[in-house]
Amino acid sequence: MILSTLISATILLLTVVQAGGNVGVVGLGRSLFEPLCCYGCLSSLWGQQLPCTEIQPEDSTKRSSAPCHATNIVYLSSLAYCMKSKCAEENVTISITEQCWGNVAGDGLSIKALEDYLPAITPTSQLSYGSLSLKEVSLVNDQYYQDSKQTIQGYVKQESAHALYGTILICAVVGFCLLIRPLQWIANTLISSTYTRSLIDIFRKHLTEPALVGTIHLRKLPGNLGYIPSRLLSLLILCYIALNVVFCTINYPTLNPDTWYTTSSAQHTSFVANRVGVLSFANVAILLIFSGRNTPLLFITNASRSDILTFHRWVGRTATVQAIIHVALYMQGTNKNGENMFTLSAGIHTVNYRESYWLMGEIAAAAMVLMVVIVSALPIRTKAYEIFLFLHILLSIAILATLWHHVVFRFNKVYGYEVWLYISFAFWGFDRVFRILRIIENNWKSLFTSKHPSSLVELLPGDEFIKITVFPSQPWKFSAGQHCFLYFPSLRTNPLQSHPFSIASWSNGQQPRQPEVKQTKSTNSMTIETEATEMDTLPIASPRRSSTDPRQHKSIRPQISFLIRPESGATSHLHKSLLVQSRNSSSKGSKISVFLEGPYGSGASPHFQNANTVVAVAGGIGITSIMSYLQLYLSLQEEKGTLTRFLLVWKVREESLVTAVRSMIDDDASLRSKGVEVTIIRREDEGERINIGDLVRKEIGSGQNMGKKVCVVSCAPGGMADVVRAAVVGCIGMKGTSVELVEEAFTW
Repeated sequence: MILSTLISATILLLTVVQAGGNVGVVGLGRSLFEPLCCYGCLSSLWGQQLPCTEIQPEDSTKRSSAPCHATNIVYLSSLAYCMKSKCAEENVTISITEQCWGNVAGDGLSIKALEDYLPAITPTSQLSYGSLSLKEVSLVNDQYYQDSKQTIQGYVKQESAHALYGTILICAVVGFCLLIRPLQWIANTLISSTYTRSLIDIFRKHLTEPALVGTIHLRKLPGNLGYIPSRLLSLLILCYIALNVVFCTINYPTLNPDTWYTTSSAQHTSFVANRVGVLSFANVAILLIFSGRNTPLLFITNASRSDILTFHRWVGRTATVQAIIHVALYMQGTNKNGENMFTLSAGIHTVNYRESYWLMGEIAAAAMVLMVVIVSALPIRTKAYEIFLFLHILLSIAILATLWHHVVFRFNKVYGYEVWLYISFAFWGFDRVFRILRIIENNWKSLFTSKHPSSLVELLPGDEFIKITVFPSQPWKFSAGQHCFLYFPSLRTNPLQSHPFSIASWSNGQQPRQPEVKQTKSTNSMTIETEATEMDTLPIASPRRSSTDPRQHKSIRPQISFLIRPESGATSHLHKSLLVQSRNSSSKGSKISVFLEGPYGSGASPHFQNANTVVAVAGGIGITSIMSYLQLYLSLQEEKGTLTRFLLVWKVREESLVTAVRSMIDDDASLRSKGVEVTIIRREDEGERINIGDLVRKEIGSGQNMGKKVCVVSCAPGGMADVVRAAVVGCIGMKGTSVELVEEAFTW
């Protein structure tokens, strides 16, 4: 992950470098409308009506086209004399003047050099202020020329402010992320001291640990609108939104004189529309930085994937609102040609533009609304994950493509706003490439070696749950609380889609002792049972072999196991296939092609590893994540660490799930001998009103935990998880007890 961070930082720096020497955005390494004398002349003459000027069918206004400007000798001669004389007065070199001439005189069309259009006789007649007709080679109006220069300077200052605020926004978000790890280190240092622990506990009790309001955190809001972030994350999101609001509302001076806008109201409308549009672009860059599975922010902040994605969604909502305001202001005030908002003199800032920029912006805004309001809605994400994933990728590509064409067609890469899209492309592409590298690294043996099995998929007792055991190509140092993404290329669903699953157990691979061969009663096949020896992490139980296991091997391969409840889509199809197979044969499993991507997640918290007692609370299939913590506990206990007790409280409705889990772990007597106490609350026990919160509080405050460290690990449905959080928050600061909360939540 450190490597990915360094690569991403390099990408971030390289993407701001543009061909041609311009760097960054307008006002920050990139100049605009320079030399000013050149554009002052252009603005003074560009709106003049010429003999070739035609009425534009779109808006019934008389506006000269690029071919008209590029062929009219009167216009070109007047412009050439103005640039030659005015730039000489302002000490601009001839080469710079001629370069500017070549860029703008023909509105993008190729024309002769400036010297070829200089009039043979110096013009003597001067245009009147605000003149709209040019019939002979003339001098520009001096006052209008000066006013045009001031207008251009004011416009550039505003565009520079837009770019500055967008850059500050990106730097503020990324900069704060860089501070999180140092702040965590300071907090952990202070909490270990008896003198400062009480102060840190106050912050934890009232800021970092509790829900935003009351106890509602992971419970779904009415109407499945979403989740309420934790109090600390909510405050960070509010600060981020407040920063956006501030940047959208400050620094709008009135240009006076003003030769570009029809009214002062139109001027302010344009400035506000441009500001929110630029900030929306900056937020799109932030959005993509927070989106990937391999984003360096996961390593930099040590935050959970759920928190990163929560902030990602709020960034997307903010960018969408800004895009809507940008489109609405311009659609209400003008059209793609600037009618009713801009004067003809302002047309110089649209030189070389393409009119389809307007349509591209509308499509991008519509796609962003569709993404935020419908596709990313919680019911779609939870009930139709595969549809959500497909549409999310499709719309993301459409949004980035139309935003690119919108800004390039409009500004022709002059303002530099495409730099933020380069950042978006870079992080999006980096994540995809890194995924492919992870897949190759984990699965290359099964891809290129027929003897190496890909995975074993089997029905667990009760036939309602699936166990998938994947055999990676090389050992990995897995840890509790991590997850992986699995691909099922052999299924008839989308083979390129992946699904996240919590790691239930793992083995890094070890040399077995001499296997004991036993004859099974149910079949004539031979089953090899092996007793594990040295392991980086001990398994929860001795491996239970089935007739479909890859067996004739000299060593036990690294393996990772997942416990899966079939839902819709790929897992449902997989479950049905296994059921059909079990009816047709005695085998409960089969070897199928499964590609592994991972592991993801920072692993077990130091609070868990340094605790004396662990209180693990699981709800339903949340036991999967807790099983990985149980395995880590058993391993740490073998190392004679500080952990001495592991209290598991599991609330479950399906007896088949209990049976399935028991088939994957040791029996109760063996677990008790290792300090593991298991309490299972079944459906029939709910009538006894067993309060999970009371159980947690009672255990934390029990006499045997006085003066010890307690770590509460929770992986449960929203309501149950909120009860556990509230109980832990209530115990923070309790005399003689140190308690920490580790919450495994997948609010994706």
